[in-house]
Amino acid sequence: MDNNKSNEVNNMNYNVSYKKLVLIFGITLFIILALAILFYININKDTSKVVKGSIKYVGDDYIILTDEDSDKEYLIDIDDIGVNEKCEVGDELSLTIDKIKNDKDPIEAEAREAKIISKAKKDEIVVNEVHEETKDNYNVIKSDEETFNNSSNNNPSVNNEITSSSSPSMRQQSDNSVVSEEDVVSYFNSLNVELDNSSNNKTLSESAKNGFVTVVDFLFYDGSIKGRTFKDLSNVTKLKVLRLGIAIDKKIDNYFPDYKSTLSSKYQNVKSLAISKYLDKTAEVCNKNESACQSARDGLAELKNNFSITWSFIKDISGVGLSKLKSWYEVWRQA
Repeated sequence: MDNNKSNEVNNMNYNVSYKKLVLIFGITLFIILALAILFYININKDTSKVVKGSIKYVGDDYIILTDEDSDKEYLIDIDDIGVNEKCEVGDELSLTIDKIKNDKDPIEAEAREAKIISKAKKDEIVVNEVHEETKDNYNVIKSDEETFNNSSNNNPSVNNEITSSSSPSMRQQSDNSVVSEEDVVSYFNSLNVELDNSSNNKTLSESAKNGFVTVVDFLFYDGSIKGRTFKDLSNVTKLKVLRLGIAIDKKIDNYFPDYKSTLSSKYQNVKSLAISKYLDKTAEVCNKNESACQSARDGLAELKNNFSITWSFIKDISGVGLSKLKSWYEVWRQA
């Protein structure tokens, strides 16, 4: 009898202890969840901000807004904006944004509130676009005139470099016989290898010097390689040699940083010129839905990773008009 009573008391004590443990665990879990929710709310509250500015580009599913205070660009999903009127280039908006990714270029964010401050006037959009495109064309023409004049007047040695002695692997064919596109690509690859070999003895060979000049003239100034010109190539090969040209230019800068100072101005900004041409060609083949589109985007992804091609760099390389920048951004963001 006493044993039964003792067992009952023990069972009661066990049940009370178990219930206390369950209650303590439940309260602790509730406190942790409450703190996590408060932390999440505070994080979102602290990182949210209001930006005011004008729309620079409008894509199929996004807009890019330029902040009027910082001049920074924000990429916003068009579905987040939630305004009744259709957004257009030049519209001024006030956006409350959060989940800001400052490591992206342009900066990515989500819009929580949006208000249209003013709508762009149609005639202003057209006038501004025409003005920027005209200015861009003028700058391109002026730049070409200056570079050709400088190359012939200020540095006559450049004209002689192509005909100077070089190794058989890098020398232009004297009979200018037309060869295959693969032979042109092989010329670029051979120059890449020769530059690597030259870096070991810290001396830039004459053939490598000639090769660099030949490559730049071929890519941008109607020069020829083994009877071929750039405009004669297929789009796939054009994109390939542009990528190789960027790699060659980087090796010249890395291995022989003083060499370009001996050349005229048209040989200085090869990376900018090649990237511009690559973006133009990629936009062209992708807009036409050519089979080369995906390989062009893949190549651009490699350039972004290997040569520090950021959106800020692309905007800075030339004063192109808004329509061209938008087409460049479309291919850049999908690479």
